[in-house]
Amino acid sequence: MAKRLAIPSKYLELEIVGPLGSFFAPRVQRVTANADMPTTTVDELGNAGHAGTSKDIPTITVTFQAMDVGIDIIAVLTGTDRDAYPGAGVELSTELDRAIDAVLRVRNDEVAQYVKACHLRRCQIQNFTFNYAVDGDSTEEYTLVGPDKRWFSNDVIVETFTSGSTSFIISEAADQLKNGYYLLTAIKDGEYLEETTDTPGAGEYGFNSGTDTITTGEARSSQLVVVYQSQAAGDAWTDISDMHGWAEQPEAIRGKDVDVDIGANDIKRVQSITINGTFNPQPVREMGNRKIVGYQGQVLEVTGTLTVLDTDTELVRLFTGGAAADTEFEIGACAASGVALEISLYNPFDCAAPYEVLKTVYLDEISITSEGYTSNVNDNATQTFDWRSDTGSIIIYSGARP
Repeated sequence: MAKRLAIPSKYLELEIVGPLGSFFAPRVQRVTANADMPTTTVDELGNAGHAGTSKDIPTITVTFQAMDVGIDIIAVLTGTDRDAYPGAGVELSTELDRAIDAVLRVRNDEVAQYVKACHLRRCQIQNFTFNYAVDGDSTEEYTLVGPDKRWFSNDVIVETFTSGSTSFIISEAADQLKNGYYLLTAIKDGEYLEETTDTPGAGEYGFNSGTDTITTGEARSSQLVVVYQSQAAGDAWTDISDMHGWAEQPEAIRGKDVDVDIGANDIKRVQSITINGTFNPQPVREMGNRKIVGYQGQVLEVTGTLTVLDTDTELVRLFTGGAAADTEFEIGACAASGVALEISLYNPFDCAAPYEVLKTVYLDEISITSEGYTSNVNDNATQTFDWRSDTGSIIIYSGARP
């Protein structure tokens, strides 16, 4: 059979395996999956050449960017039921600091079958970015770090069990891995389990390859999510547009359908706003272990940039804590407290106001860290504010904030 020319984007899908389930991510625009293997050259006295190399544990990084059209990606990353999304929203500072798996699947170029797959295990959110612009599409981007990356010529199967207590039978025959185990991942009630060949205890599971049965050391409370490689026959490829009802979702949400409120004020002439969050996860290593045990996230730090066309002093007054009667606003002067930032994404399918709000991003308290003013010939003057969250809180609501 002739070697295929290349793999176009239409033949690659990203599946996110979250704490309580999985789904194929829609509207993904870009994905990268890199493995950095630190290598040190070793020299020695009396040797004109190199003695060799010393290699450390690889660092795995995966980044994906998608059109921001709702709460679906946030739901799976935080282990939230998208069909029962809480009215109080989801707090990213506490709920996004979780590990996930990512699976990249490649389609055969001739028939609708999976031809190979890449699995990235127990990846921790490192940082995220939300971008909104007056003349662009809204996007959300996530970067994760993890300990394991594998390529398979077989398919990678993801199954979720919502019934059964401690015994579960997988639907396909799992191929044994080179490390002697069978499953790539087992997540029970949001917690990763370790495979054992002994009787499983707390935090462990066993696998019987003869009966394709998983046995957990503790009973399932919510659900068990498992990932494994298999030479599954007839495992057909399905286009993203045919999954989860994505055909009914907006293709994208442009700036005309993104409303920005600062300090409960509807700010006019906003040109762009960026929200950056980082958990600064630290790798956990141990002597005698050739793998990174995992990544421990730290306190979420949220920063961003806001750009507006200059029209008046209203935004400066808000950020500097000035009174309505003030005529002087000193950048860097003490303000009583920060102001709230609220971003609402409208449904572009609505043709008349009031427009349905599909998603709301809310930060309870931000304050400026720098301010800049720019004017170019034959162009409008702009004012740029860099800001940070004073509390680190960022809440995502499905629909309007109550």
